Amino acid sequence: MMVMAATLAFLPILIKQILESTFIDKDQSLMQTAALTIIALFIIRGVAGYISIFTVNKATRKLGIDLRLDFFNKLLTLPVNHYSHLNKNNEIDALISNINQISQSTSRYITVITQDSLTIIGLIICTLYLNQEFSLLLLLVTSFVLLVTQMTRSHLNNPNQRSLLTSKNLTQHLLQSIAHHRKIRIDGGQMYESQRLGKISETIYHAEMQQAIVRAITIPASQIITALILTAVIYMIALQVINGALNLHEVGALISVVLLLIMPIQRIAGIPKQLEHDQKIIETIFSFLDQASEQNTGVISIPHISGKLVFEQVRFCSDAQASPILNHINFTVKPGEVTVFTGYTAGEKNALINLILHLQQPTSGRILLDDHPLAEIQLNNLHANIAMVTKDDYLLDEKIAGNIAYGTMRCANEAKITTAAHASHAMEFIRHMPDGLQTQIGKGGTTINQQQFRQLAIARALVKNTPILILDEIFIVHEESNSGNLLLALEKLMQNRTTLIFNQYIPQLKKVDRIVVLENGCTTESLKGPNNSQTKQ
Repeated sequence: MMVMAATLAFLPILIKQILESTFIDKDQSLMQTAALTIIALFIIRGVAGYISIFTVNKATRKLGIDLRLDFFNKLLTLPVNHYSHLNKNNEIDALISNINQISQSTSRYITVITQDSLTIIGLIICTLYLNQEFSLLLLLVTSFVLLVTQMTRSHLNNPNQRSLLTSKNLTQHLLQSIAHHRKIRIDGGQMYESQRLGKISETIYHAEMQQAIVRAITIPASQIITALILTAVIYMIALQVINGALNLHEVGALISVVLLLIMPIQRIAGIPKQLEHDQKIIETIFSFLDQASEQNTGVISIPHISGKLVFEQVRFCSDAQASPILNHINFTVKPGEVTVFTGYTAGEKNALINLILHLQQPTSGRILLDDHPLAEIQLNNLHANIAMVTKDDYLLDEKIAGNIAYGTMRCANEAKITTAAHASHAMEFIRHMPDGLQTQIGKGGTTINQQQFRQLAIARALVKNTPILILDEIFIVHEESNSGNLLLALEKLMQNRTTLIFNQYIPQLKKVDRIVVLENGCTTESLKGPNNSQTKQ
């Protein structure tokens, strides 16, 4: 940037040299030398500009990467109840767009402030070298003209607050009229509503006319002021030329300085307005990053979990819903038991799973795991002992092996992955893939069907090998006749594990120890067994 500023500051001196050699010395060789020097200056400026733009953009793009990583990390550690709010208001799209915009704006600000400031300093030094007496006056006049122009533009671009408020009021009344259209039509209120909206429209008209009057006064006034200043300057230059204080080549050089100063000063003068706009975006980004992450309050680390799970008078309420989602939930699952939950709504099921995973806290009551309060168990330790297979088709990695050995299981060796793939019957389709376990799947890769997705999920749970297993709506009636291998794989996965099955019908499994019916947020528990068909409330 220093090189670019220096080349631009040196340009008026070369222009003076060309004018002097042309009109005074009549020396063609000097004129050619000066012209070639100007060409060389612009070549050097172009190379320096490339290096400058590349360097600044590399630094600011790194800032963008850091902001995105902070955003992703914050997003992945937010409490669960934040996600519905984000999805509802499209806040994620807006935040990513804001980060991209700030990354680009930062690059522009650094370039403008650094490069243009150095350019202005260089041109001031050049002007002092050319003519000390006249340079200060010329610079002051130029700055004043640009300031007047900038103030005028800023004033004209500011929206009329009264007009904005009135437009907002009009929109609210229109929406209200639409929402209550039946009442308005039944009671014959169309004429009244039309008159009321007409009055609001007149208010907008008067506000806009006031702004038009301001524009009609401001623009000519600024033009007159600028014209008077420029006329005075031209008159003073003419007097200096007549008196012999300025030569033609000095006048040309000083005029070139003024022309070269216009754009840098304009860009720097426009930064405060741009910063005012970007400040709101920056506040939005950092407001999101300052949100509290999910707190891991657990202090207990259980080396081996047997899988006993107890819910005691658990009640769960949501801010978005007046009535409790779960109310007085009571049940006990013994180690190794298979429990089927049915009769639930989507909200009740998700709340119950989130409570088991300790992603949300119960409003009252307590949950025990192996007789330890769930809230006291370290979150990482808890999650390391729970595997979950869901109906959702979602690729966790680009390759088959990465989908089986995912997250903390990425260190699993190929033999372990292959064994899990055989046990889940996934190897039956993997062996036909072009690259076996290393085959890319999904977008740009090989397509797999819904059952194959689930087989990979079962293989992933087998690799994790946890004492507790959650099956979220894996059993589907119309698929069961064509999914014998899937049922066999699930039966194998469930062996010797505390299994919680969430399904709207009771699956035909070899072993189901307990059925818990969720109804209106409460539980009705049925114990299955050869000698026990008792139902408990």
